[in-house]
Amino acid sequence: MKKIFAFVAIAISLVAVSCTKPAANGNGNDNGKQQEEVNVDLTALNALLSECKTLADAATTDSWAQKAIDDFKAVIATVEKAIPAATTQAAVDNLLAQLKTAKETFLAAEIGAIPADALAWALSFEEGSGTELKTTGKYEWTVKLLPGEEGAPKFVDGHKAGSKGLQFGYGAYGEFQDAVASVLETPTFSIACWVNTAIYENNYILSWNKWDTWKFQTQSTNKAFLTVHFGDVWIDHDGNTEIPENEWHHVVATCDLTNGAMEFYLDGELTMRWDKENEGKLDITNKTFAPAPEGTKLLLGLQEPDSETGFYTGKLDDLAFYTVALDGGQVAKLFNDQK
Repeated sequence: MKKIFAFVAIAISLVAVSCTKPAANGNGNDNGKQQEEVNVDLTALNALLSECKTLADAATTDSWAQKAIDDFKAVIATVEKAIPAATTQAAVDNLLAQLKTAKETFLAAEIGAIPADALAWALSFEEGSGTELKTTGKYEWTVKLLPGEEGAPKFVDGHKAGSKGLQFGYGAYGEFQDAVASVLETPTFSIACWVNTAIYENNYILSWNKWDTWKFQTQSTNKAFLTVHFGDVWIDHDGNTEIPENEWHHVVATCDLTNGAMEFYLDGELTMRWDKENEGKLDITNKTFAPAPEGTKLLLGLQEPDSETGFYTGKLDDLAFYTVALDGGQVAKLFNDQK
């Protein structure tokens, strides 16, 4: 479901509100004579209040639990009711802070929402030209686009109208200059991207020390394929569903070492879950990755430097790496938001 962002333009002609507060006599009784004038600025509070009302009114149970909607509306009503009594700027600022927190909590409660800090890095390829990319997300890394037999990766039309993607072939690849092992060897992670490719045996999308730590690719049957390595154990699985050739499709692979599971999704739908019940090999619960050697580069579209066969052939768009194992709702929302 689409996240609802409501930005409402409002005209506020009165920025400062004058309030009169009767002074009390020595016995605590109002003598009706002395007056204290206080000026408070309600501009930001009124603007946010209007925005939150619109957001709450448009919210549906397709995107939020009813309790989340009710709780948000309750805070809005409480804040609105308290405004006339907010006769100091500190009181107004306190109401503003309460409303900001309520809005953040509500947006985070959207069904399928992915926590912002779970996105380690992403590549949209919207640069459209050049030989370097910059990741967005928690980590801003540089990716150099380097040539294969027929030159470097080329910018092409992406998976939806007006977007950009990147085409790879014959060893063209990207090299992350500042990726770090502590991010890439996390016990839970997810890789999400749009692919447009034909069948190729060693279609490497991402490689962190190839199969000796982990790699993500499509295989000879054009299924998503993830390999992870722990000590002397290698585990590799596919998504159990062929990706249609030469078309844009959304692919996600997740790995969760805390519960020993891998999951694969195609166009927002779970196609395969591997865990200790159907692993067929060894339980990967609470395993740790075989660390990549110092100096290892995260590679985009290539198995390892100078590889003559392990490279990606096709197009990629909206590639992202998360430090959580996305669940089905999050994957479905990601797909629907990007399609």
